Amino acid sequence: MLFFLLQLLFHYFTFAPATYALGYPLSALDPFDSDFSTFSSLLEKRRYDDYQISDGQGGDALELATATLHGPFGVVPYALVPFEVYDHLLNMWESIDYAHVVLFPNAIEVAVQRGDSREANALKVGWKKNEVLLRM
Repeated sequence: MLFFLLQLLFHYFTFAPATYALGYPLSALDPFDSDFSTFSSLLEKRRYDDYQISDGQGGDALELATATLHGPFGVVPYALVPFEVYDHLLNMWESIDYAHVVLFPNAIEVAVQRGDSREANALKVGWKKNEVLLRM
C-alpha cells in the first residue's frame, strides 16, 4: 500500500505541473494521433504559387507570412503537431529558398537587361516579401 501511495504522489508531482504549464492534459500529448484537420489549410498548399506572398504591394509581408505559415497552427502547441506537417513545411521552405536564391535573381537580371525598370523594381519588392516568408 505504501508503494502505491508513493507511486501516486510521484506521478502527481511529476506530471501535474507539466499539465498546468502546457494548458493541455497529458493525454492530449499523443504522438501517434494524426489529426490533420487543424492543418488542412496548410497541407492543401502544394505548389509555390499556392503559398507565395510576393505579388501585390510591399509593406504587408510580415502579416501575410504570419497568416500563411503560423495561422494554420492557431493555438495548437508545436509539440502536438504531427511530423508530416513539419515535413510539409520543410518542403515549402525549400521551394521558397529556391525562389529566393535562383528564380528572383534571374528574373530581376532579365528585367534589367531588357531595360524594364518597373518590372525590375516590382520583382525586387517581391523578392523582399519572399525573404520575409523565408525567414519565418
